[in-house]
Order: sequence, then C-alpha cells, then structure tokens
Amino acid sequence: MEGGRLVVAVDGPAGSGKSSVSREAALRLGMRYIDSGAIYRAITHYLLGRFGSLEKGKSYAEFLDGLKIDQRFEPDGSVRTSVNGLDVSRAIRDEAIARGIGAVSDDPSVRNFVNELLRSWSARESLIMDGRDIGTVVFPDATVKIYLDASVEVRSIRRVAEYREMGKTVDVNEIRNQIIRRDQEDTARPFGRLQKAEGSFYIDTSSMEKDEVIERMIGLIAKADGPRVRDGRPE
Repeated sequence: MEGGRLVVAVDGPAGSGKSSVSREAALRLGMRYIDSGAIYRAITHYLLGRFGSLEKGKSYAEFLDGLKIDQRFEPDGSVRTSVNGLDVSRAIRDEAIARGIGAVSDDPSVRNFVNELLRSWSARESLIMDGRDIGTVVFPDATVKIYLDASVEVRSIRRVAEYREMGKTVDVNEIRNQIIRRDQEDTARPFGRLQKAEGSFYIDTSSMEKDEVIERMIGLIAKADGPRVRDGRPE
C-alpha cells in the first residue's frame, strides 16, 4: 500500500478468536491493532450518557459532530479507548452497552462515521483490524484479508472459557444458543453484514491452537503482495 503501510482486515463470526489472535499477531509484527467493536461500544456509552436510552431505527449521527474518539494499542497488548479525552475502556464492557449497541451499530450513518475514522488511522500506520465487515466495507482494498471461522460447538466452549477466566459461571447450552442467534443476526444485517470478503483467506480454527492461527496469519501477511515483511515486521 501507499507509503509502505499494510492494512490487514480480519473478519469472522463471534467466538472465532479473531480479536485475540489479531492482537497477538499485531504485537509480533510491530503493527497497530484496532478493536473496531470497542469504537461502537464507546459511541453507545456516549449516547447512553446523553439520552439515557437508545431507540432502534433512530439515527444518532447528528449527535456525533465534534466527538473525538481515540484508541491506543499498548505494549502489553491491551487496548485503551477514549471519548473526548476520557478513558472508557472499562465502562464500555458493561452489560448496558451490550444491550444498547444494536441501535448504534445498525445505524448506517454511524457506521459511515466510524468507517471514516478507521480509514483515517490507516493512513498513518500499518494496522490489523478485526470485525464483521472490515474486508468487505471498511477496507475492501486491504493488503491482506482473512476470514476466521470455527464450529458453533468450538466457539461456545471458547466463550464459556472466557467467562470462567472472568470468574463468571455460564451455561454452555445458553451460550451456544446465543452464538447461533448472533450468527443469524450478523449475516442478515442490512448494513455491515458478516460475509467472507472477495479475495480473503479462509481459516477454520476449530482444531487449531491459538499460536497456530497466529503463525498462519503472520505467514499470509509475509507472503502478501505489497510491502515486504522482513524478519516478521513490515518494512
């Protein structure tokens, strides 16, 4: 890409492991990792603070004028998201955000706002970004497009393990049903639906260890047309 910058777009369904492996691959390659989902969460947090509740089908784009959102990728692999200078990284993980985010993420005007922000960041440095429409809508000309997938059963088990690490006990059958519903919703959305981008590399992670997936991603980036990757890092 122009100026020697790489953009790696990673898409896939919920629970496919795209965030954790994208973050680690970025660390190893010396690239920036962008958590696009956190941006939508941050906007939801801001709008809930302003209105108290959000209405599905209503456009909130006009209230985003002048809103300043930033995201830092720390050396330890953590991601810090701020709104108007206030760090909201912890606050955006609240359940209230999860309940209200649909009214925000399905708004095409808000998605356009976020997409322009993400593209502006790519103009400054090489990055890896994951989501559900990164390779199809946000960066259709990405240097490398990757679609990570896994069976519903494997994704359910992974989600349960994540909750356990946070000290929460959940029912695997309920998590499985949630993932099935999420898949149905994500593939049927009128804007930003989940689908495999043209020219993307498909990786089924069902029977792969995390490090195997990361090495596979790094290998694809190293072999990609465009900027060369020397010693595991973009030149």
